[in-house]
Amino acid sequence: MKKFILIAGMMLACISGFAQMQPGLFSITPKLGFNVASMSNSGKSANSRMAFVAGVDFEYQINRQFAFGLGSIYSQQGIEDDPWTLKTDYITLPLTAFYYPVRGLGIYVGVEPAFLVRKKAEIMYGQHSQVAELPNVDKVTERYINEYGLTYEGIFEHSLRAKRGIVSLPIGVNYEFDHCVFGLKYSIGLGNAVVGGGGVSCTHNVFQISLGYRFNVFGDIKKVEYKREKKDEKKEENSQK
Repeated sequence: MKKFILIAGMMLACISGFAQMQPGLFSITPKLGFNVASMSNSGKSANSRMAFVAGVDFEYQINRQFAFGLGSIYSQQGIEDDPWTLKTDYITLPLTAFYYPVRGLGIYVGVEPAFLVRKKAEIMYGQHSQVAELPNVDKVTERYINEYGLTYEGIFEHSLRAKRGIVSLPIGVNYEFDHCVFGLKYSIGLGNAVVGGGGVSCTHNVFQISLGYRFNVFGDIKKVEYKREKKDEKKEENSQK
């Protein structure tokens, strides 16, 4: 989180002389990137899962400093807890409010509902591997302990269930240069995503890095600036008369 704040501050310092965004701009931004996903209460041995993210963002500029955004994102999440990898993938629909202190730099916060589309766990133990559908991971763990001498203590000892719908709080920053949009986002889970026996109750937290390309559908910045210049010229002519 400290690195996230530091990077955002550096980006702000580098572009503090830029003009602000123009109102009336509606844009579509396809993007690709990767997640560093973790889960609270998943045990000390659990590690983050690095996985793929792709989708599209829609944004409407209300005025020079504020905009609303809506996205449709395929987000791979989960954790790794040797020898297990939990794969819980979602379609997320982030609804965000942007603040542009300077042109090109957008800081945002919002709400991000997500809907489960995949819930699998994969075990890799020596030459042996198996994919298990939740909630049957405890049975597979027990089999590997009995047949292959696996030593394991963690959440995969229990029957796990992934909830179909979850909600997160996304906080992020985007920087645009020549229509290319570099994004950093941290999504804080607001409720349990995976629950199970033995008191297992886990929440997703996801750090995301993405790169997209912004297409201005209408209200192009140059056209808006041109109209504004013409309007100012008319005002000046009227004042001189």
